[in-house]
Amino acid sequence: MQRMEKGKIAQGKKKGIFLLTLCVAWILVLTGCGGSKLSEEFEEESVKERAMETVGYFNERDYQAIIDMGNEEMRNGITAEDFRAASDPYLDKCGEFKEISKTVVLGNTDQKTGENYGGVVMVGKYESGQIQFTIAFNEQMELVQFIIR
Repeated sequence: MQRMEKGKIAQGKKKGIFLLTLCVAWILVLTGCGGSKLSEEFEEESVKERAMETVGYFNERDYQAIIDMGNEEMRNGITAEDFRAASDPYLDKCGEFKEISKTVVLGNTDQKTGENYGGVVMVGKYESGQIQFTIAFNEQMELVQFIIR
């Protein structure tokens, strides 16, 4: 039984490392590219709407729908169960969703690949707290980042 528990812990650590890597990669994109203006490839309203759709799935605990919005790396990098394990504690602690209180739209270009990214930082108010979402999309409007804190 201990081996099985250790295996689950190791697998959870691997998924945590993957999510941390995604976070660090996005921070590098944000800081390494030096810009924050949304590229002409994106429409600000479309980025906001797509981000709200993602937050809606999060609040419904439909983690597979969030994964399905992702690019290939995201779809292959995490399971709905791993997403649930990382996300449910936030929803359990904060309670019912009330509203988005703040939204900031960002844009960046990867200097190496030239790919543009559109992102949103949103603060969601909940019955017993708040959750900050950092959400980013590639030019095909595939989810490339979803971070909560």
